[in-house]
Amino acid sequence: MSHAALALRAGLFARLSADADLTSRIGANRIFDAAPRNQKFPFLVLAGLGSRPLLTRPDEGEAHELVLAVFSRAASRDEALGAVQRAAQVLMDEPPELTGHRLVGLQVTEITSRLLRDGRTFRAEASLRAVTEPQA
Repeated sequence: MSHAALALRAGLFARLSADADLTSRIGANRIFDAAPRNQKFPFLVLAGLGSRPLLTRPDEGEAHELVLAVFSRAASRDEALGAVQRAAQVLMDEPPELTGHRLVGLQVTEITSRLLRDGRTFRAEASLRAVTEPQA
């Protein structure tokens, strides 16, 4: 994982953790890279993070594909979908600050939800695309 991807991850976690509305939806300290075993629902994970150079070298800028996922066992998908939509809105309204890099662009490319195979857990996802460049 590149330095820019690590900075992006840290900035996302800081921004999302600081949002009172999101915290009221999922609870405090429920944003993870991977959820711990027996984690209470709902919770949010950074389900995917991929990076590639914009041009030929990462020091010329990078494009990042991210997936935020909220898991819920509420009676409907509303809780998971509402939380992931809030997370995406937080990032669009106030993009994260990155250490050593500058966020050039951020956009939500898709929001989806589905019932998992266990028949009782909903997963809602927000897919995002970010572009970063090294800070001068």
